[in-house]
Amino acid sequence: MLELAEAWPDHAFMLETCCLASHEAACHGMADDPEWARGLLRRLGAEELLGGRLRRVADDGCGQLLLDWNLVVRPVRFAVAAGFVRRHHAHCGAPTAWRFGACITNGSTLLSVVMVGNPVARAFNGRGIVEVNRLCVRRDAPAALRWNACSQLYAWACKEAERRGFARIVTYTRAGEDGASLRAAGWTKEARVRGRSWNTRTRMRAEREPPIDKDRWSRALKPRRPPPRRRPSPFSTTPLCLEAGA
Repeated sequence: MLELAEAWPDHAFMLETCCLASHEAACHGMADDPEWARGLLRRLGAEELLGGRLRRVADDGCGQLLLDWNLVVRPVRFAVAAGFVRRHHAHCGAPTAWRFGACITNGSTLLSVVMVGNPVARAFNGRGIVEVNRLCVRRDAPAALRWNACSQLYAWACKEAERRGFARIVTYTRAGEDGASLRAAGWTKEARVRGRSWNTRTRMRAEREPPIDKDRWSRALKPRRPPPRRRPSPFSTTPLCLEAGA
């Protein structure tokens, strides 16, 4: 006998078997062959029970098998995304505004958010360019569950920016970060940007951390319509050729 006794939204599940030996054999088989495990749990009704599509059965790194559901990109409110960034981002706070964004979930677990806004470098403003200001992923979730989440959100940001009429999208990573998720989504590293302080005589700001160098990544888009026009601000000044700071 082999049945699915319980399955929970937090990705845990429990099998019921006729004996301990059968239970151990089933667990070892699932760990050794994730494809077989996915098919088995589908036949046992896991997808009908929790209402999702299984991507695989994953190991959390500590010997615990988890239900790994297909990642789904969903709409998210600005306040929810900003709160997520404040809780989970390793070194940056939340932006004060955005143009658009989204989140990605694994089953009922919110894994990551992306926030896209105007470029921080004023030289890029008004030129059909948007910037991924924040992409934040939960590091406290098992790595197996968040696999491919960042690259999917980077790809979504490109498609959404293109749909909205933008011709280019940029983002920044700290120097030394490999940018594997960006490469997987078709982005290209184009420049090393020297870190600088935002604190100047005419614009006093508190320093949160020392300036660091960054890498700028970009991807060219093929918009089907012109980008939205920005209303000129009465406080605008001549753009300065400044890159994003630390």
